[in-house]
Amino acid sequence: MAGLVALSLAIQPVSARLYDNFNNANNWTLAANGGTSVIGSSVLTLTSPSGKLSNPTATLKSSQALSNSRQSILVRSHTGVANSTVFFLWAIDESTGNYLELKLDDINPTTVVAGYWNSGGTSYHYIGSASYAPGKDGLYMAFREASGTTYWEISTDASSWTEVASLADPVSTASVTFEVEHKAYVDTSVSTESVVDCFNYKATGVGYHSLEDKTTSGGEGWELYTEGFSNGQRVCCNSGCTSCVMTVNGVDSSQHFTDTSIPAPYTNQDGYDFQITSTAEPTTHWYYNAYRYQDLPYVDADTWTYHLYFKYAYPQYITQGLEFPINKYTGSQRLQGAVAWYPLRDGTDNGEWSVWTGTTWHATGNYQKLQTNWWYEVTFTVGLHDGYVYYNGFSAGDVGSLSNFSWSTNYPGTSSSFAANIVPAMQIDDNVQDTTTANTRKDCYMAEWHIDWTDERLP
Repeated sequence: MAGLVALSLAIQPVSARLYDNFNNANNWTLAANGGTSVIGSSVLTLTSPSGKLSNPTATLKSSQALSNSRQSILVRSHTGVANSTVFFLWAIDESTGNYLELKLDDINPTTVVAGYWNSGGTSYHYIGSASYAPGKDGLYMAFREASGTTYWEISTDASSWTEVASLADPVSTASVTFEVEHKAYVDTSVSTESVVDCFNYKATGVGYHSLEDKTTSGGEGWELYTEGFSNGQRVCCNSGCTSCVMTVNGVDSSQHFTDTSIPAPYTNQDGYDFQITSTAEPTTHWYYNAYRYQDLPYVDADTWTYHLYFKYAYPQYITQGLEFPINKYTGSQRLQGAVAWYPLRDGTDNGEWSVWTGTTWHATGNYQKLQTNWWYEVTFTVGLHDGYVYYNGFSAGDVGSLSNFSWSTNYPGTSSSFAANIVPAMQIDDNVQDTTTANTRKDCYMAEWHIDWTDERLP
């Protein structure tokens, strides 16, 4: 327990609620103590080698206020030896040396055990236990304090919590420091370890899947935004200008399809046909954009993945840009990530991929040919958190046969008072050259439109 004693000698001020997904070691002090304590590949790994006693630890550098909150951590995996190893989660009151303890005790079988230490951290008290039954992400372990009561809790999904034990606060929770430890207290013939992740995060969400199957407007259904440009300047938009003459199809069930030509892998072969039927371009010589989007409930997740199968039907070559945005509106900011494909307009079906930089599109130098009436796939993962947008590459190509395009960038979000929502979209963009004249309808067939997230911030 040497690490615990040392903490009482160096009290840190209480910091704002911390979220850490172990992308780096900035928030933790690591101690090998005869084993290894390493943060890498977005996890903390505490390893005890065979044949020796060890207790590798990681201690949070800043204190946290546990009062009236839940503080949790995810044990992604744990391997031990019966009656030889244990994993500890502690919440330590530095001013007294007393602390809360929740552990995976490798008796036969491994058991979750709740307890606390008082008298300056020298006297242990057992208060409850539960079976160790991790879910697909592992086992979330948490301390929660509410109205003078402390709860020891576990969960497989960070949504439904199981109470292991509860007690009138045995330790002050106003300011605590968290520490984790994997301990081999008996020599073992094999190495053992605990892999830890997601401090105050939920690792994965259920995702928004099959967005293309919506058949109504408003709410979580389809919305439409259109705009017209003249000489590079926007001259109208459908939010308040009736001169923006553009005909786009509806979203009822008649606009949806089943297409057995969609190649595997797929969830289903259903989709939505996004049509631009006509514009006033022959009369006005304006260029037009059409933007289909959905207002989805807000999820405060850090990392988002946009995925879509798409097929376009054009008279010949694709002459309009194809944009794939996702927006996270927080109530005060808009964090937008997007990739786009723009045709070269050189008499071929070749085009270049671009990435949104917050103020403009940046050409990546990555080229791809898109034929009409052929199924393609695009997917990208983007960080939307802490006021910034973070990119690190994307993939696109024939369905199931994608090319990986490497590039990275980050930029700040923009101010926005729009209500908190997650807004994925698909845009047919043509503010350079319009070709939507009579009998040249544009069809964007959309399928397998999925939006997933990871690292959801827990309240």
